[in-house]
Amino acid sequence: MKRIKTNILYKYNNRYLCPLEKEHLSKLKEWRNAQMKILRQCIPLTDFHQEKWYAHLKGEKDQVLFSLMAGEPAKLKFIGYCGITNIDFKNRRGEISFLVDPKRIINKKIYKEDFRAVLYMLCEYGFEELNLNKIFTETFDFRKDHIKILEEFGFRREGKLREQYFGNGKYFNSFIHSILLSEWKLIKKYEIKE
Repeated sequence: MKRIKTNILYKYNNRYLCPLEKEHLSKLKEWRNAQMKILRQCIPLTDFHQEKWYAHLKGEKDQVLFSLMAGEPAKLKFIGYCGITNIDFKNRRGEISFLVDPKRIINKKIYKEDFRAVLYMLCEYGFEELNLNKIFTETFDFRKDHIKILEEFGFRREGKLREQYFGNGKYFNSFIHSILLSEWKLIKKYEIKE
């Protein structure tokens, strides 16, 4: 993977990380509201929420978010967003955030390609630009395909948080997965380059 010109910051497998644009807020709101059951989001978002969140991002030091684009560089399509949040520079760790258009989740092959590309680009960014030692993520235990992709990529399951969230009248468990800088170096060393 290499940095390329224009507003594309990272590239992997025809997916690109670009700066998060205000014009994407409406789609993000739509996608987040459609997928509340897999997010730590309690209420549907409004335009007001999105505007306030976007304005707040500008001054944040503990999170970096990107627009996720796909296609050819001359004709990119906005397909989701991702980033590293809850960054703790003292302890050199951060949490992955990732969401795509719900239509892409239906096709397991496309979703796997999207998610693997995001994991690769965020690991490269987090470990090589932010100088993190650990990147982690929390996933509801019913998201079996999502967990499988994490583990196939190289994230290790650290633990289970029992009855961590309440929704639709019941409690859900979640899993914490992480990858360390030393593990990332091995993945990158053996990764087939584009």
